[in-house]
Amino acid sequence: MTFEELLAAMKKIKCDEMRKGEAGYLEMVITKSEMAPMTSVLQSYFGEPLKPEGQAPSGDANQVSKPYGGIRRDQTMYHHKSEANTEVALLWPWGNGTSITVKVIRE
Repeated sequence: MTFEELLAAMKKIKCDEMRKGEAGYLEMVITKSEMAPMTSVLQSYFGEPLKPEGQAPSGDANQVSKPYGGIRRDQTMYHHKSEANTEVALLWPWGNGTSITVKVIRE
C-alpha cells in the first residue's frame, strides 16, 4: 500500500467531518463506531502503533510527536520513517467519549 492508497482508503471510512484532504495531510473526525475500520487501514500501512492508547508515551513517541503538540496517554500514534519521508498518524479522542480526530501527516 502506498501513502496515497492509505489516504484513499481512509476517505472511504464514514466520518462526521472531513477537515482537510491534501496530498501530504488528511484530517477527519470519526465516531468510536468507526475505530475498527480505521485501525485496520492504519495497521495495514503502519503496522502496530508506536504509542498505543492507554499507555504512557515512550521517549521515542514523545520525540516524534513533539512537532504535532505531543502525545497523551489516551491518544494513539503510528509512525513510519523512510529516507525520503516521515509519516505519522495521530488519533485524538474527544472529551465527549464518542468523537476522534484522526490526522495523517507526511513530511
